Amino acid sequence: MSKRLVCICNMVTEKEIHAALVKGARSTTEIQKMTRAGTSCGRCLPWIDSIVEEFKAALPEDPQQRIDFGK
Repeated sequence: MSKRLVCICNMVTEKEIHAALVKGARSTTEIQKMTRAGTSCGRCLPWIDSIVEEFKAALPEDPQQRIDFGK
């Protein structure tokens, strides 16, 4: 992760958002609560959304969450 600023208003970097995701945040709302990113003007919210989605897509599948009625 880079030190690129995602939220200019609150000076939150991409690295700080990633750290919040590693600590357990799984939504933009949780990122906002943990880092204050996106809580001022909101222009960075689409970028935060995409960072969250990319992170969640890279997580391994949790077998406890999978429902397979075919077997």
